[in-house]
Amino acid sequence: MIDTHCHLLPALDDGPQRMESAIELAEQLVAADISFVLCTPHFSRLFPTSADLARERLLELRGELFTHGIRLKLSLAAEVSPGLLVSATSEELLARRVGAFLLVELEPDTPVGFLSVAVDALAELDLRPIFAHPERSRAIRMSPRLLEEARARGALVQVVAPSLTGRWGGEAATAAWRFLEVGCVDLLASDAHRARREGTHIARARRLVEERFGRARLVDLTERGPAAVVGRSPQPA
Repeated sequence: MIDTHCHLLPALDDGPQRMESAIELAEQLVAADISFVLCTPHFSRLFPTSADLARERLLELRGELFTHGIRLKLSLAAEVSPGLLVSATSEELLARRVGAFLLVELEPDTPVGFLSVAVDALAELDLRPIFAHPERSRAIRMSPRLLEEARARGALVQVVAPSLTGRWGGEAATAAWRFLEVGCVDLLASDAHRARREGTHIARARRLVEERFGRARLVDLTERGPAAVVGRSPQPA
């Protein structure tokens, strides 16, 4: 699996606070059959993560993974908040892209009008948004057609494992499964922040998606779609 949303880098945001914790999370991700992680530290007013510091943490973690014999490839982008999407400079946004995409956080109080604003703003930079966990936005849950309108304009939609497993409550879970049912989801990601005693949400979410929609759909969401985002060849199904 290629994970396109993960807070793996230590001491940057609300992910692991120590390198040891990041290593533990990396081990759980590998155990969940993840081979590549796009590290996406928050870029928000609460966590205005420096792109240079994130790059330093990425290099440090790569070295630690090699030392521990953990076979997990890493790359770097960011999870950009709605507020900073409209207030950050073009240079700040471009520094946090992955290829032609920028991962954009949708928060519980994000209004529906933000989707078109984000598509328009990023088009000026020749970028396309990946809208992260729209199932958590109350307004978008009420107007799911706006996701299809955004996708028609080049955006991608990403649901996250904790929503599918119920971590964010019943309304988010119901919406995430409904978005999958109607076919308006392009990516499934872990949104992992820390190691868990019972293992990762993504391991369970993948099983549930495969049971409900079949192996081919799971591969589209976790291999083919993500490979197109990060510029890698998908693994054989």
